[in-house]
Amino acid sequence: MANELSAKAAELGAAIVEHARVLEESPDDYPRVAQALNRLRSAALEYAERCADSTGWGNPFSDLEEDREEEAETAIPDGATVDVEAHYRIRVNDVAALTRLLGETAAEDVLGAPSDVVAQLFIRDGWDPAQYGGHLLTLVDQSWSCGPADADT
Repeated sequence: MANELSAKAAELGAAIVEHARVLEESPDDYPRVAQALNRLRSAALEYAERCADSTGWGNPFSDLEEDREEEAETAIPDGATVDVEAHYRIRVNDVAALTRLLGETAAEDVLGAPSDVVAQLFIRDGWDPAQYGGHLLTLVDQSWSCGPADADT
């Protein structure tokens, strides 16, 4: 069955090449263009059917236009606003050492709670938890997302 899929892929590739050749050589020759187009469409359908029959996967071409429409709808023009959300779960191993890293501002800004220390470090350095090494704090988990800003903002 796998060889049959490869054979159908080769037929599809040949049909694409033939379609391109006909369009380049004689784009105004309607019968030749239509014949090449029909061969291409037939090869694509045969390939899709073989994919489904031999692997259980659906038609790889079924939603190409929908994908392109989605890309156009979600495209963000230059100057657009995007939302970036990040979530970190941190284990603070040595609050006192992290507080000392803050230096003089520690007495004014930090109450000594682990969350206060981590917040100050975040504000100060743009937050790269790996720079503190596993002995001061440990990055337990992180996730982030980025996308177009809500219309309200």
